[in-house]
Order: sequence, then structure tokens, then C-alpha cells
Amino acid sequence: MRRLLFFVALAIGLLGLFAAPALASAATFYVHPSGGNDTKAIQAAFDAAVKAGPGSTVQLSAGHFYTDTILVKNFHGHFKGAGEGKTTIDCLRGLDPSLPGMTVLPGYFYTFLFGFDGGHVSVSDLSVDVTAAAPGDWSNNSTPADYLMQDVFVTGNASSHFDHVAFRAGSGSDTGSNTDGGIVVMGNLPPSVLTSGTDSICDCAFSGMPDGIQTVGLTDGRATITGNVFHVLNFSVMADDTSASQVTISHNRMTAAFYDDIVLWQGYQASNLGAPLPSLPAPRFLITDNRMLGTQYAGGVVVEDDSPLYDAPYRLHALIAHNDIRLDNGGFDGGIDGIYAQGIQVLNNRIWGTGLAGIDVGALASLVGLPSAPDSDWQIIGNDLSGVTATGDQYGVSTAPILLGPAADHCLVIGGCKPTTVLDQGTNDTLINVTPLPYSSDQASPLMTPARQMSPRGLAAAR
Repeated sequence: MRRLLFFVALAIGLLGLFAAPALASAATFYVHPSGGNDTKAIQAAFDAAVKAGPGSTVQLSAGHFYTDTILVKNFHGHFKGAGEGKTTIDCLRGLDPSLPGMTVLPGYFYTFLFGFDGGHVSVSDLSVDVTAAAPGDWSNNSTPADYLMQDVFVTGNASSHFDHVAFRAGSGSDTGSNTDGGIVVMGNLPPSVLTSGTDSICDCAFSGMPDGIQTVGLTDGRATITGNVFHVLNFSVMADDTSASQVTISHNRMTAAFYDDIVLWQGYQASNLGAPLPSLPAPRFLITDNRMLGTQYAGGVVVEDDSPLYDAPYRLHALIAHNDIRLDNGGFDGGIDGIYAQGIQVLNNRIWGTGLAGIDVGALASLVGLPSAPDSDWQIIGNDLSGVTATGDQYGVSTAPILLGPAADHCLVIGGCKPTTVLDQGTNDTLINVTPLPYSSDQASPLMTPARQMSPRGLAAAR
């Protein structure tokens, strides 16, 4: 009897479940290209999605969209296309060169196609392809926003996820590209440069622009940059003043020409403001399993901590491991460069090709005319630099596959299975299982001549 009552109750429960109305799914707002200015339609879809609540979607169909600046505040949802190369977004001047340039919104440091201020946005399956020679009004450079146009700008206490998005730029401006970068995550205006959140950028492509991804002031946040392809002019990824955060940059393919593939820089805003930033805990970086190529003036990874120049107490921590870095820059830059940084771990990387050095610590600052500060407590272990042709022709200095410059102090170098040659100009360094080159203080690296200080790398480092 009890068994019968149990099955009756179960049957009634199942009937009630199937008879109940289905839970309402999150709203989706569709936008189709008009062949003209799509700004109002896209902005209206985002406004409706924000009003509908978390989980809503703005869905662009296949086709080519032309838009002015789109600003979305506190959006918790999805922004989707029909696929890379199927849904393409361009600026208005890509439609008609005589149309006005990108709108500069009050209170925002950048011009941008899409800005997400606060919220949590997921962007996927589309292409941003800026074709106009001058998407903004470049003739008036009275404010920074007139010439720093970004494809996507994420700011405030915002989180973001990018997946299968292609960012492409064209030529035609005074910087050689019509956009400045693909994705920027930063605060609105200096000195209010702090932002927070969790950001992931995966399986995206960046080509033609100076900068791929830049984070400025990410504080107490998380960033994951993995599986992307970069072919850019300046740098693939730059992380500036990223304090109390964890950042992973892994399994990317990167090519840069004028700066470096990865730039980790503390004190960037202090350099611009002339004053130290607030005391904040150090960020932690994991740089692993990337394939990098540095051409013309670019190298692989540069780690720069300007904190000692501004009496700021924080330092950045980085583990740089298992990367493949190819140099083809005629001796301008190294595979991994240390400028003022402390306690960096460099493990089991393969670096090859022609550059200033495979790994250089405490040398580059003096070479480009920057003030002196120590580079201490580096651990350089098990790296393969047997394929490095180290040449200081561009700087007129002696060098080697591993160059410990005059500012290097208490660094540890342990050779791997392949022969490792080290030129040690520093103090209190420990060399194990390597071939040291003879060195005396009479061989100290000279500063660059004024003409050499004007190289693109020198200018970038001294800005």
C-alpha cells in the first residue's frame, strides 16, 4: 500500500512539473545591418538589454555594421555576432569618409567604438574591422581623446570575457594605423586610474594596430589572456600599474615590431603624473607557453618597475617560464629585459635569433638613457639560449646570450643542458654551470649617443 501511494504521489508531481509553464529565458535583442548608420539601433538594443536584466543578449546578425561610439553602463549579458568574418563592425567613416569622426564622450580618456562601464559583458563571434583612414578628428589634438581611439574600452568595476573576436586595423594616420588598440581595460581619467574586475580574452586575433591589449590600473582583479594571435606594431600585451591582481598570459602567438610582445610596467602612471601612486600590494604575473617574435626594434618580454624612481613601495612579481622567443631585431632588444625589477623568475625558456641578448638584466635602462636603479634577486634557471646571436651593434656595447648589466645585483644564473654564456657586469651575482666572459669595470657599457637615444625603443622606454 505504501509503495502504491508513493508511485501515485510521484506521478502527480511529474504531471505538475510538465504542466507548469516553462521558465522565461533571458531576453535577446536582435540587430540587423541597415546599410547605413547603425548607431541608434545598436545603442537601443543595449539599452533594452540593460533594462531587461542580467543574462540578456544583444545579437548582431551576419553583415556589415557601421557605428559611432556605443557606451553601455552596467550591462550584465552577452554581445554576440554570427561569427568572425560574418559579423563585421566598422566606424562611420568606413561607410562614408565625409561623415563626422568618432564622438568624444565627456569624462572618458579614450575614443572608442564600444565602451563598457561597469557590469559583466561577454563578447564573442564577431569582427571589428576599422577601414577608414581617419576614424576620428585627428586634426585637433588638443585632448588625448582625439588621437587615442580604441576598438573596445572596459572601465569601472567591470568584468569582461572576449572569445573568438577579430580586431583588425588599417593604415592612414600619423601613427601608421587608424586605431590605437584592440582592447583597453583601465580607469576613466588620471589620477583616478584604478579599475577592478575579472577579465578573460581567449582565442581572439589582433592585427594592424599599434597595441593589442592594454590594462591600466587593474587593482584586486584577475586577467587571463590565452590562445590569442597578435600581429601588431608596438606591443601585444601591456599591463600597467596592475596592483594586487593575478594576471596569466599563456599559449599566445605574438609578433611585435617596435616595442615588445609583452610589457609589464609598474609606475607607468607615476611617470605621467610625476607623483607616486597609492601604496598597493604587488601584482603576480604568470607568463608561460607563449610563442613570440620580436622584429625591427622589438623583443619578447620587458619587465619594468619604476617604483624606486618615485619612492613607491610595491613591486611586481613575475614567473616567466616555458616560452619560445625568437629575436630578429638587429641587436636593439633582448628576449627578456629587466629594468629596475626585483625577484623575477625566468625558467626553462627557449630564446633564439639575433638581438641585444637572450636575457638582459640591469643593462637596458642605462643604454636608453634612463636613471639608474637596481635590478636584484633575479633567478635565471635552465633556459636554452644556445641559438642566440647576441650583438650590441646598435648600442656599441659588449654583450652575451645572458647579460647582467651594471645595475644587476644578487642575481642567480644556473645553466641548462645547452651551453650558456654570461657577461656579468653586476655585483654579488652567482653563476652556476655557465661560461662566464671576462669583464672588468673598464669595459662598462657606454651610454647611447644622442642619435641612438632617438630609436623607437629608446623613446618608448623613456616616455
